Amino acid sequence: MQDNPTAINLLQTIQDLLIKEIAPKLEGEDFLSYKTLVSWNMLGVVVRELKFGEKLLHDEMIRLRAILNKSNSNSELTYQEKIEEASILNRELAQLIRNAKLDNKSDEVWNLVKQSLKEKISITNPRFSLEE
Repeated sequence: MQDNPTAINLLQTIQDLLIKEIAPKLEGEDFLSYKTLVSWNMLGVVVRELKFGEKLLHDEMIRLRAILNKSNSNSELTYQEKIEEASILNRELAQLIRNAKLDNKSDEVWNLVKQSLKEKISITNPRFSLEE
């Protein structure tokens, strides 16, 4: 772990450079201007993932474990291991939905899926950001 500047600070500085200094100089360079804007947006995704990703993943896993009647797993997992476990749990949920095995929990399943989707979109789309 670093002291200041943090990874988030560094990424935001690169974003500012791209949008405030480089993009304005690319007028008439449609393709390069587009790539600069896409790069700026990708950096924003990374920033939001660093800020909110682990918390949102934790919350999603709690919801998934509850609906799938799974006990809490080892809290010593790395972030990447948690991502992999959440993927496995999501596949299991999808299979149960496909097989109509959760009919008695349809409202609960719908709310879980809706909340998870909202959180994922908040990371990938800046218009749905969780930032205040």
